[in-house]
Amino acid sequence: MKRLTFQLSIGLIFALPLALVSFALAQAGAPAAAPGDQAPQCQDCHAEFQMVWQNGAHGKAVSDPAFQSAWEAQSKPKECLGCHTTGFDPVTGTYQAEGVTCNACHDPVASNHPLAPATMSRAAKLCGECHRDTYFEWQSSKHGQSDLSCVNCHDPHATTIRAKDAATLCASCHGTRTAAFEHSNHAAQGLTCVDCHIGDSNGKDGIMGKGKHSHTFEVDLSKCNKCHAAELHSPAAAMLVAADVTPPPAAANSLSSGEPTTVSADPKPVSPVGYAIFTGLIGLAFGIVLAPWLERGFHRIRRGEAQQRHIP
Repeated sequence: MKRLTFQLSIGLIFALPLALVSFALAQAGAPAAAPGDQAPQCQDCHAEFQMVWQNGAHGKAVSDPAFQSAWEAQSKPKECLGCHTTGFDPVTGTYQAEGVTCNACHDPVASNHPLAPATMSRAAKLCGECHRDTYFEWQSSKHGQSDLSCVNCHDPHATTIRAKDAATLCASCHGTRTAAFEHSNHAAQGLTCVDCHIGDSNGKDGIMGKGKHSHTFEVDLSKCNKCHAAELHSPAAAMLVAADVTPPPAAANSLSSGEPTTVSADPKPVSPVGYAIFTGLIGLAFGIVLAPWLERGFHRIRRGEAQQRHIP
């Protein structure tokens, strides 16, 4: 029992200093910059992102001729700049930069970036701060209820979808339904899922954050009537339902037939306490392993001192 106590004591002697030092280093290792500060020259390392951004809708949020025309027609209200610039101050009417820049989504940036990752938000709510109407539509959709965020389908840098066309993008999750659809009469007529599930929006593109397409992804009667307006059914025919035909159990759920898209959470910094515990355990183990040798060394020193006291 005494030996075990001695070994644990030696282990703690090594563990506590290591834990305290690692805690201090981890806590001071990656201080975040103040909100609004941006690591300079992002394009030096992210040239590809810079290129697609400056040619996309976010990079041209102010310089776009369509925005300039609509803005001037309304006598240039400063409220528009809240979404078309970065760091807009409604009190002074000033802003940090034209367009939706890196800081709009990557803020704050760690002072030791790129050693520490830059903050990145994948939340649909962030996009909804400007794309309000589209965000409201998305919230009521199956995508919104399944928390399939905007960036799963849209590239925020290029402001394009993440595929060559929308039908290909849908197929990346709804593979089972896409395979079955290829054998349907609609597919034989050259239609894709986009023709029915992603209709045109009711408002002008870009006004109050309204996208060019609807984001409810629901098929309503108006979409059917675009092609089938002349096809009328008699009341009797409409009531004819085969007794042995039952709808598939997943027919009501537009996401049930596809493989769910997994969204990796933003990396979270490890707590300094975790570093302290880890290094403390290493110190404890090292001290316990070293304790027998230290114990023998202490005994030798004591025997030597005892022998010297008995020498006349």
